[in-house]
Amino acid sequence: MKRKLYHFLRELFGLILLLSYFLFPFRKSKILSIYFHNPSTGLFEKLIKYLSARSYSFISMNQLLEIIDNKMVLNKSAIITFDDGWQNNLKLLEIIREYKVSIAIFITTSAVEQGNFWWEYVGYGKHLSKASMKREVIRIKKLKEKSFFSEILNLKSGVTIDRSALTQEELVQISKEELITIGSHTVNHISLPDKSVEFQKSELVDSKKILESLTGQTIHCFSYPSGDYTMEIKKLAKECGYRICFTTETSNIDLTRIDKFSIPRRCINDDAGFFEALSKIYGIWYKIVE
Repeated sequence: MKRKLYHFLRELFGLILLLSYFLFPFRKSKILSIYFHNPSTGLFEKLIKYLSARSYSFISMNQLLEIIDNKMVLNKSAIITFDDGWQNNLKLLEIIREYKVSIAIFITTSAVEQGNFWWEYVGYGKHLSKASMKREVIRIKKLKEKSFFSEILNLKSGVTIDRSALTQEELVQISKEELITIGSHTVNHISLPDKSVEFQKSELVDSKKILESLTGQTIHCFSYPSGDYTMEIKKLAKECGYRICFTTETSNIDLTRIDKFSIPRRCINDDAGFFEALSKIYGIWYKIVE
């Protein structure tokens, strides 16, 4: 009951923010930058249908690079990306094809190989609150590499959970989809700034090599895990052969001052309601709430 009330209040607040946006508009950016993790087909289709009905075009990663390089001016464009590589993303293929939605999926390669993401094991069987789980995940991902792998090994000991990540075969199959670009999200989805330069490089290089080996494609786009990066990591990403990198900074793409190695994006959480999600897409949620 409390969860339903909480969800209702977030939806109501999202609707109020949207009304204020259209009545008293904030400054609007020409390119919406949106990312998901593991959304339901219902939420994803509603949002895509809404944007399509308002004449938004969904641009590909290569188109975005061309737009930035040539300083092109566009009206009503959006770029849509997904982080991690969840198996349930496959359920969105019909919607992607129907509405001709170009998307990019940033893959965590260890999850593809092993079946699951490490944070799924955090708090397993301990009945931790959502807030406690979040704090624990943040703590673990910022550990030094040796401590990180030791802790994950302990968390996984004796635990078996259903696969949640794409299989190698599924990854290969979706990489052949004309509307889908595959990018890297490192090997282990671990906070990079806290690690040695050698480890940072291995996460960037090895994930790229694995994805290129599986798909037969050149992998040139990258998403920083949890949006964590430094100027040195940006430089390293460029040296490793990436052409464009994405953060979790909550703004749309301003072509007058864009940095290809720190592209902002607005996150649509998996459990968001329609109005909450729209208010995040337009950026007003973050201006008021977060």
